[in-house]
Amino acid sequence: MDNFKLDTVPSLSLAFLGDAVYAVHVREHLIRNKPYLKPDVLHREANKLVSARAQAEALHFLRKSELLTEEWDIAKKARNKSSATRAKNASIKEYRDASGLEALVGHLSLTENETRITELMAHIIENGSEA
Repeated sequence: MDNFKLDTVPSLSLAFLGDAVYAVHVREHLIRNKPYLKPDVLHREANKLVSARAQAEALHFLRKSELLTEEWDIAKKARNKSSATRAKNASIKEYRDASGLEALVGHLSLTENETRITELMAHIIENGSEA
């Protein structure tokens, strides 16, 4: 890890990590706020928030609310990358926007900026994807 350089990590690799970090935040939120739900219901609730469509909406919410600073450049770079795959229930644009949000979260994770991830996720959960 001594030779690790964040600027050499491809955007889609950042999205790979960000997807997992994002999902953990959503699941933790659900468990903390709805601990009475059974696992199958928790799974369905989580899927509503982590779908490509919901993540694309969340990215637009953050951008429109001016909650992203230079972080927008990270998301924008990732969403402009093509991928060989796409979500089965989302358009290519939604999938790319979702990848942008995931890459941003992945970048924040690799820079150990958990505070910022938590802040953005709180905005997303409270105002974005659940609206």
